[in-house]
Amino acid sequence: MSKKTCFILLSAFYLNACGGGGANNASTSSPSTPTPAANVAPTVDSGSDQVVEELSEVTLSSSASDSDGTINSYLWELTSSGTTVTLVAADTATANFVAPEVDGEQVLTFSVTVTDDDGATSSDSVTITITNVSSTTPPQTGELQVPEGGTYILAANPLSAASFWEGNGSQPVGTSNIVDLTHPQFTQALEVDITNPSGVTWNGNISIGLSEGVKVGDNLLLHLYFRTITSQYETGTGFTRVLLQGPEPEYVKLISRNINSASEWQEFFIPATVTQEFAQGELSLMFELGAGDKPQKFQLAGIELYNYQQNIAFADLPQTEATYGGQSEDAPWRAEAAARIEEYRKGDFTLTIQTPSGDKLFDMDIDITMRKHAYHFGSAVVSNLLVSEDADAKTYQNKVLELFNQAGPENDLKWGPWIGEWGSSFDQDTTLAGLQWLKDNDFYTRGHVLVWPSKRNMPNSMQQYLPDDPSNADPQVLVAVTNHIDDIASKTASLTSEWDVLNEPYDNHYLMDAFGNDIMLDWFERARANLPEHKLYINDYSILSSAGLDTAHQQHYQNTIEYLYTHNAPIDGIGLQSHFSDVLTDIPKVYSIIERFHSAFPNANIRSTEFDVATQNEQLQADYTRDFITIFFSHPATVGVQLWGFWAGRHWVPEAALYDLDWREKPNARVWKDLIFNQWHSEFAGKTSSEGTFSGRGFYGEYEVIFSYQGTEHSMTFNVEKGAENNIVLTTP
Repeated sequence: MSKKTCFILLSAFYLNACGGGGANNASTSSPSTPTPAANVAPTVDSGSDQVVEELSEVTLSSSASDSDGTINSYLWELTSSGTTVTLVAADTATANFVAPEVDGEQVLTFSVTVTDDDGATSSDSVTITITNVSSTTPPQTGELQVPEGGTYILAANPLSAASFWEGNGSQPVGTSNIVDLTHPQFTQALEVDITNPSGVTWNGNISIGLSEGVKVGDNLLLHLYFRTITSQYETGTGFTRVLLQGPEPEYVKLISRNINSASEWQEFFIPATVTQEFAQGELSLMFELGAGDKPQKFQLAGIELYNYQQNIAFADLPQTEATYGGQSEDAPWRAEAAARIEEYRKGDFTLTIQTPSGDKLFDMDIDITMRKHAYHFGSAVVSNLLVSEDADAKTYQNKVLELFNQAGPENDLKWGPWIGEWGSSFDQDTTLAGLQWLKDNDFYTRGHVLVWPSKRNMPNSMQQYLPDDPSNADPQVLVAVTNHIDDIASKTASLTSEWDVLNEPYDNHYLMDAFGNDIMLDWFERARANLPEHKLYINDYSILSSAGLDTAHQQHYQNTIEYLYTHNAPIDGIGLQSHFSDVLTDIPKVYSIIERFHSAFPNANIRSTEFDVATQNEQLQADYTRDFITIFFSHPATVGVQLWGFWAGRHWVPEAALYDLDWREKPNARVWKDLIFNQWHSEFAGKTSSEGTFSGRGFYGEYEVIFSYQGTEHSMTFNVEKGAENNIVLTTP
């Protein structure tokens, strides 16, 4: 009964009780029944029309009132056709969505319908015009020039001052010498002939010292020319990675950039901001020579390095924009990836809705919306932020719930912090509480890492067993490793779904040097004994990064995995760390490396375990995020992409995060959301057939279906699963 009807009945009762009646009444006719007042429909305003950029977050705000009651519900709907979006909080006054990527201007129309407490409705519409923003850097107009006002800080004659390190392999990586030539800007070049690349980027280099120190905040500009003389690579181009790097052990890199060219001179302008103070002699300009597996010969000339301190802002310095193969919108790989995604990431389904007695519900309106991907789109997280109550922690938690379906602690489960060696920010109670938060919110959770087998990455308490010479290592450390696996695996078994058992064996091999490769088998067996149902992974870096040219690292990883499989280790997956800087691996190259490991180990799951792009160029960062995730998602052997953090306030490289310190949403965040919640999202609206069925094809994952039956709205869930027939029968309550 509505409040209006209730009021009328109470009024009638009151008048009857106070107005008399009985035998002496002048009239004996029955009193008339008051007529209920007509309900007044609510009013609603959907807000002003908007013009927004593609991939931006759009908020739809409505206001509504009911003159004789209250607003009972809101419902936002997309009413225009041709483009779908995912509306968040569509049943509230304020909904939001991420604008889709568009080729030109596109207009979307939305309606909001409000219902009052007597069932009356009212609607209003709003249009959102989405504009295209080019994802590629606009061409530079005019010639870039070195600005005036900088202090030259390289050796007086950098070519003569350059030192050449031939590498530590069985033979030199090559040779270098100064050659004369004719060019408007220079008369000499440093010619480098790489005949025996080591396959390791850093193994072999040219180094030029700086004449002065630099201070925090100084803005620097590197200017140089590069051209290829000969190359055995299919592209015909030569390449090197240029670094402005500090001393060991940190090797802080102010510049890390691949440069390449064909036979014509290519001019490069590369700016950098100094992040910590370096005295004279601590910084070196370096050109790495070890990457790749084929001979090449190139020349370097006109090398200059200037310090502008803070007299010119970083953004105002000239810059040769970084790029990568496959960045163009018409790159052939895009159509190929889209076809694979359609084939491998989606499945047909038939949904039947019936009553408990088996009667099929036919010709019934239904709405089906994807709620959760089967594929893992995740991030490394920080446990203490998952269980804290301050404002940043609450925002952090909301973003985890909004953006991801998979997660895993970045540092909490490493051995040192697990046993309390990393200070008060890390303890087992907080770690377990964070894992419980993830489980309570239905996350697939990764554990990282059981064994990180180098001296430098073992806990302080283990150093007593680890002298500098591995041949003198105390076998007691193996007992400690086994005990640690038992301890952490048993305490987290119910809270995790998979674990990295072995991390970075390429340059973390102290324990293998000391006791042999068989101990890796022992670690996997011990992990399996504690974690019988978990997926067990190996994990390493520089397989996809370093422009895909760290061939020695790639081969070692393949050999290590082959050793594990050959000796029947219980290994389920291959982790490919995916840390990138301005040195970006061509997208087709990324796919070829994934395919290499899939071909070698066809039964292994492949996961990007630690993805980020550390660059100050936010558009380049967003473009590569979009393209890397797309190519990875398109390969049928992959199971997920995990970011290595998403907020600059808790990120090992803050500039790589999706959100800055103040929670500003960066372009890479908008790309992430657009792919997962727009482009790779499925929803359907229609009617069941005469047999009570509805058929469709959607991305694998969890779906919600909403329908009304006998005056009651029902919401039920089902899954579209890879490898299943997906003939789904739902029975009404």
